[in-house]
Amino acid sequence: MMKRPFGRTGHNSTVTLFGAAALGGVTQAEADKTMELLMEYGVNHIDTAASYGAAEDRLGPWMEKYRDQFF
Repeated sequence: MMKRPFGRTGHNSTVTLFGAAALGGVTQAEADKTMELLMEYGVNHIDTAASYGAAEDRLGPWMEKYRDQFF
């Protein structure tokens, strides 16, 4: 997976990132499966926002384990 520097953050983000709005309407199990798949493919950049419904709630439990691997 290609990576590029993300602005001045010092983070090398994958060129492909995941827009987490899709997680707002799924179960926790489905969100976990999606995040595991992203990790398997090497995606390391997640876009989320409060306006994405329950997306942040779905990411929270998963990120406790993998926070250091994603931006």
